[in-house]
Amino acid sequence: MRKLTILSVLAPILALAACAENTGWNPNYSAMHNGSPYAKYLQTREAALQGQGPVPQVIPVQLPAEAPQVVLPKRQTGAVRVVAAEVPANAQVATTGPYPGSTPVLVRYAHQQPQNPGATVYQRTGGSIAQAARLCSNYPSRDAAQRAFIASGGPLIDPRGMDPDGDGYVCGWDPKPFRAPR
Repeated sequence: MRKLTILSVLAPILALAACAENTGWNPNYSAMHNGSPYAKYLQTREAALQGQGPVPQVIPVQLPAEAPQVVLPKRQTGAVRVVAAEVPANAQVATTGPYPGSTPVLVRYAHQQPQNPGATVYQRTGGSIAQAARLCSNYPSRDAAQRAFIASGGPLIDPRGMDPDGDGYVCGWDPKPFRAPR
């Protein structure tokens, strides 16, 4: 009963709202009554869609008063003098990395970690030497295992449990050859 009462009240309101769709309040039709050439086109098109007039052949477009133009930067004339920065006489250039001036990851890590292998620096809970040995067997070399260890978070995180003794070095990797001057 309640539903019928609500329906009987809403039905006439919805019917009246549907009849007043094209009276100008609809934002889709707001340009139809502003007197511009495009408004006349819209009225003609609307009449053609309803079968009450011919189809308009041209869509009026108003061109901008000032079309955008490409602005070219001004060129400076004359010679430009480039001065190189001074380099200290005792500066050392490391060219052993993958690109000039870079340092390989293992060399940098060996110089950042002052402890020797076996010296516990990082606290570990859990993890076993057997699990670390299984993980180490997945790498082709000790260097590759140490690089993977550093890439996965290093000794602070050690998410795989590769460093059970907490010295920061995995799979028997020794930093001493990387610390030696070349």
